[in-house]
Amino acid sequence: MPRVVVNKPQPLDDASAEELIRIQQAFGVGLRKLRHEKLITLEQLAERAGLHPNYVGSVERGERNISLFNIWRIAVGLDLTASQLLEALPRRPHRRSKTPH
Repeated sequence: MPRVVVNKPQPLDDASAEELIRIQQAFGVGLRKLRHEKLITLEQLAERAGLHPNYVGSVERGERNISLFNIWRIAVGLDLTASQLLEALPRRPHRRSKTPH
């Protein structure tokens, strides 16, 4: 088994890359829904979170793999917890191990 370098991103296989896109899009849809429910503009949320409006917009469009720190910042901007932002994410299908038990 090859050694994994901790600070160097590893390339994703095709299935993982598709899953990443699906998760980013689901997060963005949920974020936009919560923002609209609170009647907050994208610009207002960005200012409250200390982020650029273009960045928040790209998160809502599912174009960014957002960091945990920025999830927390956006949650604070919406007066929510980070876990509330993550609730709408789909569950990951259970993957069976390739090794026998």
